[in-house]
Amino acid sequence: MDQELRAVYRGPGLAELWRLAVETMEAGKSAFSMRVADEETASALSVVLHKPVEVAARRQVSLVRLDEHLRQEGTSLVEVLRIVHGRAVEEPAGQMAWRSRWLAQVRRYEGIPEERFAEVIGVADRVLKVVLAGPEWEWPGELEDEVVRRVVVRGVALAFGVGVPGGVLEEGEVWRVAGFGG
Repeated sequence: MDQELRAVYRGPGLAELWRLAVETMEAGKSAFSMRVADEETASALSVVLHKPVEVAARRQVSLVRLDEHLRQEGTSLVEVLRIVHGRAVEEPAGQMAWRSRWLAQVRRYEGIPEERFAEVIGVADRVLKVVLAGPEWEWPGELEDEVVRRVVVRGVALAFGVGVPGGVLEEGEVWRVAGFGG
């Protein structure tokens, strides 16, 4: 299987994609942007991303979406990166396991004003890094924003495998599970 994956995903048109993907994942980030330099890269990206990609375009690539596309092909982003780079890949704890569901739910969440969506996701990502980093943490000030707090608590619930809270009492339980000692 490793040889098959290597043959499919190690083409020169994908080298930059995998380099940026591993750097992004190991930095604990969720997406990156890449410039599509030539037709070979555009064609290879179109196959992997399951959509047309134009030459000379900048392409925003979500690790979660990339993982979803690769899973449709019977593998995963972590597995492809391991094989392509020939080494274990540092994956921040649980990063890919719950993020797909979280982002899908957040996209449907109606409490986020459209003009704030990108900002809220960016803030939520930063707060989730703090909250999911260890057993004891201080309440980040960004959680005073109710929209951000709801998005973050949904991510925490999914990351820890507990139910998404429907009220204040359940939300308190999610924070306790996450190690908030406040």
